Amino acid sequence: MIYDLRQPLDPDPVPSEWWLERMRLRRNALLAAADYTQLVDDPTGTAVQWADYRAELRDAPSTWEPGPDWSAPEPPG
Repeated sequence: MIYDLRQPLDPDPVPSEWWLERMRLRRNALLAAADYTQLVDDPTGTAVQWADYRAELRDAPSTWEPGPDWSAPEPPG
């Protein structure tokens, strides 16, 4: 999934620190939305796949080149 990190009142050029902060905010929201997948009694049996997805999200800031778009990993199933 590709996220547009631009805001209507952005200066030109947008500082790279802003892109990184916006990406981290979006990433943190995706991580929080997937917290339930790491429960001990996972009824779906996909905890390992979700753990891999969450690891990709956590590693995203180190592999991403700051800019107006961020291509997030796709969640399992």
